Amino acid sequence: MTPTAEVLDPRTDPEPSYWAALRARAGLRADWAWPVLRAQAWSGRCPHLVTVMHDADGPVGVVNAGWVGLPGRWTSFLPVGARPRFGALHVRGPGSSAVPGWWMAGGTRALIGYQRAMRARLGPGCLATVLRQAVPAELSALGGRVLLSRLTEPIWSVDTAGMSGVDDWLRRLDKKRRSNLRVIGRKLADRVTVTVTSGEAVSQAAEVTELLRGNNAKYKGPMHNPVPQLTGYIEELTAQPDTVTFRYTDPDTGRLVGVGIALDHPKTPVWRTWAMVPVDDGGVRDLYFLHITRLIEWATANRRATLVLGKGKGRLKSSVGATATEQYAALLA
Repeated sequence: MTPTAEVLDPRTDPEPSYWAALRARAGLRADWAWPVLRAQAWSGRCPHLVTVMHDADGPVGVVNAGWVGLPGRWTSFLPVGARPRFGALHVRGPGSSAVPGWWMAGGTRALIGYQRAMRARLGPGCLATVLRQAVPAELSALGGRVLLSRLTEPIWSVDTAGMSGVDDWLRRLDKKRRSNLRVIGRKLADRVTVTVTSGEAVSQAAEVTELLRGNNAKYKGPMHNPVPQLTGYIEELTAQPDTVTFRYTDPDTGRLVGVGIALDHPKTPVWRTWAMVPVDDGGVRDLYFLHITRLIEWATANRRATLVLGKGKGRLKSSVGATATEQYAALLA
């Protein structure tokens, strides 16, 4: 049986009855929870379509994609119910740029069936499919369907399998970095209070959102204009049982000075978000390094095999024991 496509818009479509089972089978993290997808879709500049591929036995694949109108408009939002006449499918992870925006039981080549189904659904105006977070083996599986591919920033990960804790991790680093991290840990022990929660909507959602917006603003430019973080999205994301939130507060004033969010997974959790108050605005120097230590502490305590640290800051992440995995963006025929 050729799989059929069920195209869903999280803004208006209810959560499918099979969604929890599909997420568990595919290992999809908290950013795929339906309330989180809905909150994100409402803040998008273009429709976000979640397509589930079915065969006779049930769901066999799922893809998250933005239906991006051409020409792209970086500062406008499309009304509900409206769709661009011409555009491209932008397939990417719904909440993290470190993991793919698809899962196929039959392997990556099954994306060809998805692409055909979406062209039939969207019509001749569906001009292209752009695939993000793909590794070389996945592009090879797609063969001649790949018109163009481009190496993007690598993903950095720490192998935490078999580590007994932070001290075990530190022993694997070079002497200078190991000493530096231990000094930072002692220096900040009384400077910040660290609170780690799972499945609990943050009580300081507005403050967390403001920190994240400030972090996003650092990367704003003519070709990169991040969609603003919304309080409702942060509340939904942090309320998921497989979301871990690290909050750093000033013990004297109670001010939130840093926040990190991780998407849990039985084997490979992902560090999704980090933001902190700038040092010149009362923030805490070296808090970023303390957070990495807390992430490792949490991952090893919970026996996770690999901690994904995401993109960027390659030299720094290499110094804390992370290794790089190449990823590509590809244009599919």
